[in-house]
Amino acid sequence: MDTTLSTSAVEIIQLALAPIFLIVGIGQMVNVATGRVARVIDRARWFEEEARKNASRIDQKALKEISTLNKRMRLANWSINFLIASALIICIDVILLMVNGLVSTSLDVTILVMFMLSMMFLTGGIIAFFLEVSLATATLKISSSRLKSDT
Repeated sequence: MDTTLSTSAVEIIQLALAPIFLIVGIGQMVNVATGRVARVIDRARWFEEEARKNASRIDQKALKEISTLNKRMRLANWSINFLIASALIICIDVILLMVNGLVSTSLDVTILVMFMLSMMFLTGGIIAFFLEVSLATATLKISSSRLKSDT
């Protein structure tokens, strides 16, 4: 049995490798975003427990933080959804790349449109992630005078 690949098969595999690395990068971003969701959930559960123990501790400042946690959760979920959609479209694009190398019909335009669509979803995911991180850091302004009084 002959185990050598034709040059066209090797070229098809080479073409498919770049999007595969992109999927790996997107997977890492999804991992980071889900970690942020976990932290938001942990903080929300802490507030829930505090409210059960002593409802009077949930003051206006705590309510504002809870509202911010809701916004952060929404943004992180949007980020994850956009990133997963981008990865899914890239998977379809890789399949189309392979099919394009096997059939005589040209799927070049479809492949390019799918890739641009995946980049739009990736951009949406990065923007939502940026907004979530910005919101998280904006609500965590620690004044130096407060730090000095605690020590």
